[in-house]
Amino acid sequence: MEKIRSNIHPGKGKKYLLTDVAACTFTFSDGLSSNLDASPDNEIVMVKLIPRVSKLKRFEELVLKNYSSAKNMSDLARLCHYDCLRSFSRHFKKCFGQTPYQWLLERKMEEVHSLVLSSDLTVTEIASIYGFRSVSHLVNLYSKWYGISPHKNRLSNAI
Repeated sequence: MEKIRSNIHPGKGKKYLLTDVAACTFTFSDGLSSNLDASPDNEIVMVKLIPRVSKLKRFEELVLKNYSSAKNMSDLARLCHYDCLRSFSRHFKKCFGQTPYQWLLERKMEEVHSLVLSSDLTVTEIASIYGFRSVSHLVNLYSKWYGISPHKNRLSNAI
């Protein structure tokens, strides 16, 4: 007869005591499973399951921690401890579903949009802060993203 006792330890997961079990299958949240069969001598087997943070989760945390300090994709790769830009890009796309360039541009444009609407910085100052080649480059990109120029957006938001 199978008996299961469970203890929950906050932050440490669960501990189980299984008695009179011939075999046990552990199925994890990521879909993987592991089988454990009893030994022929009915020895006591102790199993400790330790939750692990996936590599993608660690990668995502590194990117989110460092992207605001990075000037470009190469900087971000370096800050995330990658020497090979190709490997970084591949892992990035797997984790975020888009290229690092696209993702960084989206973050930059979200921040620019916020500054245009909620600050008194000039468009020239914003372009300089975010490293745009020129003010016209920022204005053209902003207009493409939001369908309105930064100046007109600021004016229409002030009304």
